[in-house]
Amino acid sequence: MVGVYVDQEDGHTVFELSSANDIDIGDVIAWDSGTALGTQSYRNLTKGWTADVYVANHGVAAANLEVQLLAGSS
Repeated sequence: MVGVYVDQEDGHTVFELSSANDIDIGDVIAWDSGTALGTQSYRNLTKGWTADVYVANHGVAAANLEVQLLAGSS
């Protein structure tokens, strides 16, 4: 599970990578819908890959990020 900060929403999107592709701090991630949950196609513009991920939540505040990540990993 990862949490990606979204400038436009001033919050984080939490998703699970279902592939071997990794994300590093500073990578630019793009997706088509800021509200869709479940399986979605996300693009890592920095590394040039596209992968299906499982989106658990959008608009998560930094203070709640750890709780979201832990809940998604159980």
